Amino acid sequence: MIDLKKNDIHIDLTKMEKKFSGLQDKKIFLNWFLSALKKSTIINKRRHIAICPICNEKNFLLHEGNKVISKYEYRVPDGEINFIVDSSILHLVSVHSLVPDRSLIAALENLYCKSPEN
Repeated sequence: MIDLKKNDIHIDLTKMEKKFSGLQDKKIFLNWFLSALKKSTIINKRRHIAICPICNEKNFLLHEGNKVISKYEYRVPDGEINFIVDSSILHLVSVHSLVPDRSLIAALENLYCKSPEN
């Protein structure tokens, strides 16, 4: 099932480059990020196997407990537009310490609460 709207914009996760300054900053941000994403809508559950472009793993894992991340997308509303983010962002943040785009963080802040400084 594909659930797309006219005002949906996909976030390109391959452009994530900035990394956290330390392990503690990453842990604090990740806890906030997971809580904030729970306030968004899950759409487009998928069955395909995606491979991480960084570590070449077939399954995207969440760092804590090596849990396999289900394949789906999040819809994060941001006023006139909606950001569509693949669930692999959880792997990229938790395992590879990449920081999401500032516009996505701002949209999640509007939905949840202000993010911890990183």
